[in-house]
Amino acid sequence: MMRSFFVLALLAAHTAHAQPASLDEDAARDAVHRIVRHSGLQPNFVVRASTDTRTAIAYVKDRQRVIAYNPAFMAAVLDSTRTDWSAVSVLAHEVAHHLLGHTIDPSSLRPGDELACDRYSGFVLFGMGAALEQCLAAQSAIGSPHGTRSHPPKHARLEAIRQGWEDARRLRGGLPPEPTNDPDALRYMITFVNDENIYYADSAGHVVWFDAGACPINLGELREEGKDGYALQWMEESFFVDGKLAIWRRSAHGMPLQVGRMQAYAR
Repeated sequence: MMRSFFVLALLAAHTAHAQPASLDEDAARDAVHRIVRHSGLQPNFVVRASTDTRTAIAYVKDRQRVIAYNPAFMAAVLDSTRTDWSAVSVLAHEVAHHLLGHTIDPSSLRPGDELACDRYSGFVLFGMGAALEQCLAAQSAIGSPHGTRSHPPKHARLEAIRQGWEDARRLRGGLPPEPTNDPDALRYMITFVNDENIYYADSAGHVVWFDAGACPINLGELREEGKDGYALQWMEESFFVDGKLAIWRRSAHGMPLQVGRMQAYAR
């Protein structure tokens, strides 16, 4: 079976006595440039290997768009997945943060941004020749089942990657996008402070995110609590929605803090 063209650029050779697979800066830079070129753009990123970075991150410094990654983290991803594409998918996710403007105004609670970048990763890797299971490999190995305050749980991120890959496959085949759920099932729009994404609560009490042409991805639950309001479970955090549809959570000092708002969904 012919191996991908990333093998020579990305990985050290695999032999019985060789060191674990690794990713040096030149190889990472080449991969990032190929990702961006498949988006129809000219690459203008600085790519750095950095032990100060825990995993991988996109940021702007001195007006330069930077993608930094921890070599040990990337080596662990490559070693656990046994596919070159896992490194490419991680880098593609960080490229998307730049291309989608997330690094202009970074915030700690924007799970929709992460899903949008995962969807881009699946989309662009299809164009580069990756199979779906190769696109999913990194997130399958390193994703958190329960998510974190800023990153959605593994099931949501895998679904976003799948949606991107499937959208690219359908586009190449001249097929329409995947059908979305009936919007009549959506009851509320949910917004959070410092998060430009819009989330929705459906008639079954699921809190979902989806962008244009994508199927909903479940991120939480909304439950009525009598006439007093709603309980909103957002990944590992719990919020209260009052009778005026303001979303509250308790601060570290126990004081209520308004963090968002709900409003009735109008088609």
